[in-house]
Amino acid sequence: MRCKWCSYRPQWSCNHPTRGFLLRVDLAVPKRVPTLAQEWALDRAMAARQTCGDCGRRFFFCLSKKLGCCIECFDGTPVDPSSYLAPAAPAAHRLAA
Repeated sequence: MRCKWCSYRPQWSCNHPTRGFLLRVDLAVPKRVPTLAQEWALDRAMAARQTCGDCGRRFFFCLSKKLGCCIECFDGTPVDPSSYLAPAAPAAHRLAA
């Protein structure tokens, strides 16, 4: 492992004191906890990758970008019902007028 200052000089040896900190457990710091907004953004991004555009079902795995939809909508192959969530019902009309 080489530091960024010595990485472009392969003929020199790297003897900087910062060398090898990635492997030292005593210098490790805990991972930062994401905020609620970051978690919502990640959930929306994953929902976009897991939701079929044709039938609206959200699967527990990412769908193929090449197909653009689930395999059942693409060629009619039945999909296991335990591998997706049914699409949510549209919101009811609640206007007074």
